[in-house]
Amino acid sequence: MIKEGIKTFRKVLEVGHLPSVITCNCLLNGLLRLNFIDQCWLVYEEMGRVGIRPNTYTFNILTNVLCKDGNADKVNEFLERTEEGFDPDLVTYNTLISSYCRKRRLDDAFYLYRIMYRRGVMPDLVSYTVLMSCICKERRVRDAHQLFHSMVHQGIEPDIVSYNTLISGYCKEGRMQESKYLMHGMIGIRISPDSFTCRVLVEGYAKQGSLDSALNLVVELRRFRVSVSSDIYDFLMVSLCHEDRPFAAKILLERISQEGYLPKPNIYNELIHSLCRCNNHSADATIHSFCRYNNVIDALLLKADMVCKRIKVDPVAYKALIRSSCRIGQVREAESLMEEMLESDVLPDPQICRALIQCYCKQSGIDKAEFLLSFFAREFQIFDNESYNFLVRTYTEWRYG
Repeated sequence: MIKEGIKTFRKVLEVGHLPSVITCNCLLNGLLRLNFIDQCWLVYEEMGRVGIRPNTYTFNILTNVLCKDGNADKVNEFLERTEEGFDPDLVTYNTLISSYCRKRRLDDAFYLYRIMYRRGVMPDLVSYTVLMSCICKERRVRDAHQLFHSMVHQGIEPDIVSYNTLISGYCKEGRMQESKYLMHGMIGIRISPDSFTCRVLVEGYAKQGSLDSALNLVVELRRFRVSVSSDIYDFLMVSLCHEDRPFAAKILLERISQEGYLPKPNIYNELIHSLCRCNNHSADATIHSFCRYNNVIDALLLKADMVCKRIKVDPVAYKALIRSSCRIGQVREAESLMEEMLESDVLPDPQICRALIQCYCKQSGIDKAEFLLSFFAREFQIFDNESYNFLVRTYTEWRYG
């Protein structure tokens, strides 16, 4: 279609007719959208040759062309050449400022910002937000906040994007108190935090090792009727599991599941890993033994829930469950899990072999241990020295002990 448009444009010129500047602008805009930068300049030169006078919209399109072509430096030359009879407007300046900010050329962007003022073109919300974003990327969030105050002083009302820009900047610098203060400020003027606001705050607290503050924030946001996305809940539960707090993650899962939340498969797997990991870290005292047992039972219940919901259990979860079942002496449960794992085409490893062999030996099941050792060697080519040594020691103790 664009090629046809260029052909028509040239045919019209050949027969001596002059298309309107609006028609030319439509053609230029189409070429820009398709990234036909060279063709844009050819059309512009044709306009000048036949005497079609460009308007402000034409120059804004061409400014975009220059910026898209990565020639922000040529923009000033272009504006100087065309300045007679053309006053750059707010769109022109915002396009240039955005281009400089994308290239992290903050000094040039602020130079244009000051030029705007001198020429009587007042910056708008877009101008300020683009500049604040660039300043935050330079880790100068306090300067960005001062610019924010200048914007408000000029009578420009901030929006969710300008608030999020500052909140994100403070979170990246670990200044959570300022971030939360800004969040309360936006709520105070009836701007509701969105999923981005929530995510950067939650991740900010998590990076500081303050997951409890992140959880409290979610509770507070829900009180303000802010929708919390499933991605944020996923992040919180995985983070709790990584901190070996599976019960907190499990309670959170139970609560939000009642509201229709559907966890991703990896959430269940993370919970199983964490429950089994906590089991491994426990001591030998009676109370801790009880806790160890309950950890494994909770992990097995989670696995059963996954199977009911047709969520795939990953290999690491199966291995963790088998080893943990063996540690608490639940060898039949471990056998059942291994059968289920093999039916799911998940292959065992030496650690599973070792856990089962040791469990059989401790429960006087030497015959089963021998059979399993042969089975692992024959079917999976697993020859585990520790398993063989443990079986030999058990034979010795049984015969001479």
